Amino acid sequence: MRIPGGWRVHNIITDGDIKVLKTALNGLVSADYEPEMLATQVVNGTNYCFICKLRVLSPNGPEGIAKIMIYKPLAGEPIIKSIESIL
Repeated sequence: MRIPGGWRVHNIITDGDIKVLKTALNGLVSADYEPEMLATQVVNGTNYCFICKLRVLSPNGPEGIAKIMIYKPLAGEPIIKSIESIL
C-alpha cells in the first residue's frame, strides 16, 4: 500500500531521472556519480534519493557509494539538498 507523501522505490531509472541528476550535478567536477538505485517522494515538486557509485576524479581517486538528495520544484531546476558518502 502506498502512503501519500511516502517514498517510492523505482525498479528502473529512466532517462528523465538521469537528466534530473545530471542537471543538479552540473558544475561539480570533482567526482563521477553513476546511479544504481532511486526512490522518489512527491511533495510540492519531487524529492529524489539517488544511490550512486562514486568515483573521485583524481589519480588513484577512491571509489565508494554516495546518497544524493535532490529536490525538483514544480517549476525550475533541480537543487542538490545533500551528498553523503555512505561507503
